[in-house]
Amino acid sequence: MKKIVSIILMCVFSLSIISCHNDSEKKSLDAYITHITKNQFGYSDVEIDHPNYFLPNNTFLEDYSYLEGDFYWRESDSFKGLVTTDVRPEISFLWLKYTESNYYQAKECMLAEIEPHNQKFYAYGNYIFYENSNFISLKNGQNFPEHFTMACYNDERQTLIFMGLYSTTLAGPSCLEEKYLADIDDNWIEFIDTYYGEVYDFGK
Repeated sequence: MKKIVSIILMCVFSLSIISCHNDSEKKSLDAYITHITKNQFGYSDVEIDHPNYFLPNNTFLEDYSYLEGDFYWRESDSFKGLVTTDVRPEISFLWLKYTESNYYQAKECMLAEIEPHNQKFYAYGNYIFYENSNFISLKNGQNFPEHFTMACYNDERQTLIFMGLYSTTLAGPSCLEEKYLADIDDNWIEFIDTYYGEVYDFGK
């Protein structure tokens, strides 16, 4: 009888955790700029939107005028990992579209301030991605694709992108699908579509 009661209580506790979880989400570039200007850090506790390890420098968004852009950050409640494996990784994403002249100036700054790690690049159409060496230095090592920030450029669309991801939850060391952990190179496009496709259309 005690065993049955214990099982029932565990089920009730698990359901209460699921029903009252609090995911966090931010969807405004202006709000992000205000936040990092005031606080000198981003929304994430794991630095995936920290301006020092996410952007070329602290004044980059002010130094190069852009036509349009947006910012997105999402973090699932980590307690969901105790009761379900359906947990999404924490992500950050910022895109900026420029005039032609401003684009190449901003891109030059980006490449100078964020050196490509090991000169390794990933492609999705005309979007070219590379790991942020500044972030790798902060973490004193490489943990890609489980925890990273990256920079990206598209010369045709005159667009720069900055993105991050953190996949550790209470469910385990990584909530990424195993195929991405085993072979990110051959699954790169699917990886981007899976975790960033709801935020930005890389096919356009």
